Amino acid sequence: MNLKKTLQEPMRRRQTRKYEERISSQTVAYHDWILKKEKAEREGSALLGQKLSIEYIAYSGCGEAFSLKDADADLTVFYGDGGKPEKEEMGLLADYFARHPQVLIAYGDEDEVDASSGEPRRKNPWLKPDWSPDTLISYFYFGNIFAVRTEACREIPWLGSRDFRKNLYDFCLKAVEIKGEAGHIDSVLFHNTCPICPFGMEEKYEDIKKEAYIRRGWPLKPEGMVSIVIPSKDNPGVLSTCVHSILEASTYRNFEIIVIDNGSSEKNKERIHLMLSQMQEECRFRYIYEPMEFNFSAMCNKGAELAKGDYILLLNDDIEIIQEDWLDKMLEKAMLPHVGAVGVKLLYPGSNTIQHAGITNIRLGPAHKLQFRDDRNDYYFLRNRLCFDVLGVTGACLMVKKSTYEAAGGLSETLRVAFNDVELCYHLYDMGYVNVVRNDVALYHHESLSRGMDDSVEKLKRLHQELNMLYELHPSIYGQDPFYHRYLVRDVLDQEFYAGNRYEYTDRCDRAEPEALRDGLRPEWSNEVLRMGIEFAGDLCKWETGKNGGGNYFIQGWCYALQVDNSQYRFNLLLKPVDRGDGPAEESGGEAGAVWKVPVNRQYRPDIQENLGHMQMVALTGVCLQFDREALPEGEYLIGFLWEDCCSRQKLYQWTAETMEIVH
Repeated sequence: MNLKKTLQEPMRRRQTRKYEERISSQTVAYHDWILKKEKAEREGSALLGQKLSIEYIAYSGCGEAFSLKDADADLTVFYGDGGKPEKEEMGLLADYFARHPQVLIAYGDEDEVDASSGEPRRKNPWLKPDWSPDTLISYFYFGNIFAVRTEACREIPWLGSRDFRKNLYDFCLKAVEIKGEAGHIDSVLFHNTCPICPFGMEEKYEDIKKEAYIRRGWPLKPEGMVSIVIPSKDNPGVLSTCVHSILEASTYRNFEIIVIDNGSSEKNKERIHLMLSQMQEECRFRYIYEPMEFNFSAMCNKGAELAKGDYILLLNDDIEIIQEDWLDKMLEKAMLPHVGAVGVKLLYPGSNTIQHAGITNIRLGPAHKLQFRDDRNDYYFLRNRLCFDVLGVTGACLMVKKSTYEAAGGLSETLRVAFNDVELCYHLYDMGYVNVVRNDVALYHHESLSRGMDDSVEKLKRLHQELNMLYELHPSIYGQDPFYHRYLVRDVLDQEFYAGNRYEYTDRCDRAEPEALRDGLRPEWSNEVLRMGIEFAGDLCKWETGKNGGGNYFIQGWCYALQVDNSQYRFNLLLKPVDRGDGPAEESGGEAGAVWKVPVNRQYRPDIQENLGHMQMVALTGVCLQFDREALPEGEYLIGFLWEDCCSRQKLYQWTAETMEIVH
């Protein structure tokens, strides 16, 4: 045995070196990526706007005595003192105004320049959302570069404060009121020579925000009755915690609680009635017991029908209130005329671990950014600290005007289990509303921190069906999110807000040729040390556009192993007809019933590596490949992985619960 290990050691060192070299070859710096991206986008494009004259004003020059009336250029560009506007970027800015004649004020994206190594390198981009009215109330997210049409904004009253930042913030709040919005030039237009430091969230800016509310006719104090609708079944203990935390920890008291029970056992039903009997009359909730097949949407809609309030608050029974002003803050936004759904930040119980901080729409579908991150840290320009406009919020805690909820038709009852809350948010967005997440409010969500690997084929099929239905209802939103920049990672569920240099499928996708394993798989190779996930399996056209188009088949996912050195293995994707065994092909009708092996070039997945921070050699976990549409016989296939030790004859395999349909 010792001799065998001695002979294998040089082979293992060689595999480790290859592993590290592959990681290095797939690691792309933001500086190199953004230059390549910008060059490709700008080549051959004709810029309009050359006739527009531009005047440049540094932020520090916008003090007490500044007046836009002294400017006479077509456009006035305001910029932070940590850098200077460059000609090429300002050509893009002028082009934007020429192409959007209705826009009076617009802002751009920015990054930092690090010259410490001698050669300037760009880093740390602030890639901003499209127009976000509530984000602008939270802080000055326009950052260090924005511009206005001088003539149209010349008469805006200047605050005249000694603090130029207050003047600029107040000016922009007034400027967006003229047209009701600002334009977003979604290119990096400014390069800071010092760290980017947002402002506007501090208390000293509250007075100009209050004045903006008054000018716009927005209410300053929360008012109106809130109907809290709680779907619950066979969870009397959890429900008790939820209800009592609402009653004991809410400063806003104009609310009612409606519990919708779709069929608890008699014992649990009696426990809930006992709970009610022990509560003072003014604290009791309305308990609606109506046995029915589980349909989360139908339960919520039933509660909304019975609601007496001006606002509907959908609340999971496993939510615990830990912040007294939660209703006040949610109402502050829900009352506004342009706002649809309002959510909050949710933490796992007894911890600082984030469960929900708003929903982002990426290629994989609705995604929870910052999930499992430590809320004691600040993320991406205070993303977990302030109130932001988002495309969606979770139905675990979602407030909306009752009239708006009814106009949207409530939750879609065809989406019985998943994505019904997201569909409501997307529907509200399509109706012209924006949705808001209050990340300055934190509640506990008693959802398990663990994520099991034992999902059944049936459950995953239902999940995929409901996801498909979501985008059938909202086809224009597939892969799009106005509040999530196009340069941010979209192809994998990166927990934070990273630029696309981290991962883009177009740079990783391999062409592969499936190979029939006529001898099948040996039982002794089956091993539960493999951990796997399939993020997408289907038509490449659907991945790119949301619609099947008869293209090649595309599979993206990941796989790692416990208790072994991941760097020593090459791995393959496995496909087999559903309900087929793992033995030789002859046992299953020849090649048409074979197990198929698809060779995989392991892809660098920094997101998986970060999520498995306690494990080593798990960076090359990714799979990203396509194969010809007719490479496999038609049918439904189960997906798995086969690992082969490069230094021995050991093989490991395991199946996921994911399937894919092959149609020629």
